Amino acid sequence: MKLIRDNPDVRFVFKEFAFQTEESILAGHMVLTPIAKPKSLELYGDLMAAKPLNEAAIDRIFTKHGVDPQVARQQARDPAIRQHLQDVRTLAQALHIDGTPAFVVGDRVIPGADMEALKAAITQAKGVGLKRPSGNPA
Repeated sequence: MKLIRDNPDVRFVFKEFAFQTEESILAGHMVLTPIAKPKSLELYGDLMAAKPLNEAAIDRIFTKHGVDPQVARQQARDPAIRQHLQDVRTLAQALHIDGTPAFVVGDRVIPGADMEALKAAITQAKGVGLKRPSGNPA
């Protein structure tokens, strides 16, 4: 979150790559629901920090952020959410990403939570003036 605050000129895009456990897959679906999306950054932070991530932790985290976990579970059954997560999995495989977190800056993939490598990649990308692909909204 500090990196986002320190780089207001950088566009950060989150992709839900839930793959390891049933609970992480459930949480990944739930975060994408209409009821949870407005709180997604806060939810991501707490879900990634939860040890262990189990259904009780998911319920506690969603409730903490004012999201009814039962409503989120119900909305998470939407086939569009399932398809979105499959599309993210396909993208991750194409980029050879096999864990979280992982970061993509320009054409560079930074696996793990290597904040120094991530900061360096952002600095380098700013130096070469990476631009958004044409047609991409701000």
